[in-house]
Amino acid sequence: DQDAFCETLGLKKEDVAFISIPSPFPVENRPTIVSPIASMSFKNIDKGLPKMAKAVKAILDAHPNEKGIIHCHSYKIAQYLKRNIRSSRLITHNSENRIKKLKIHMADSRPTVLLSPSMQEGVDLKGDLSRFQILCKVPYPYLGDKLVKKRMHKWRWWYPLQTAKTIVQSVGRSVRSIDDTAVTYILDGDFERFYDKHKSLFPKEFRDTIKR
Repeated sequence: DQDAFCETLGLKKEDVAFISIPSPFPVENRPTIVSPIASMSFKNIDKGLPKMAKAVKAILDAHPNEKGIIHCHSYKIAQYLKRNIRSSRLITHNSENRIKKLKIHMADSRPTVLLSPSMQEGVDLKGDLSRFQILCKVPYPYLGDKLVKKRMHKWRWWYPLQTAKTIVQSVGRSVRSIDDTAVTYILDGDFERFYDKHKSLFPKEFRDTIKR
């Protein structure tokens, strides 16, 4: 969003040049399957987690020989899935050993799957390092952060824009080149409502991959 970019950085729009180019990655190589399993909102998460675990296990069973990543967006979801799925394929981490566990996943010849609350950015899972990924929760910014609260009160559009950007970043972890392929599953029951309300915040290259 050009206006938002300039506003948040304190730039004058007339001083900034914007270049937009289409993604070279074929749409058929990166389908996004939206399957609303359960709401992961604060109010509904405890009731929804058993359904989420069942759905995640079914996806793991559908990809028995492939590596992948599960974006949990919270340690609560990651820990619940680890305890209740009990698969030796799952590799999770804490705030201190994130890079170490990522390297273990990348070096392991088995079809391991990263179970992470915080690998939405800066992770290159190219090729066979991830052929599928799961988004368990819409990644809203943490409301306990004072900076988040100040920005969302100053700019009404800031909070949904950050959420949309994080979704797009998450989906981008597993398709890293023009001939790379991966399928994405979005399972949070709240995603469709967010997406339908804020569709304009998502780039066309993302919208074209959505399958409901």
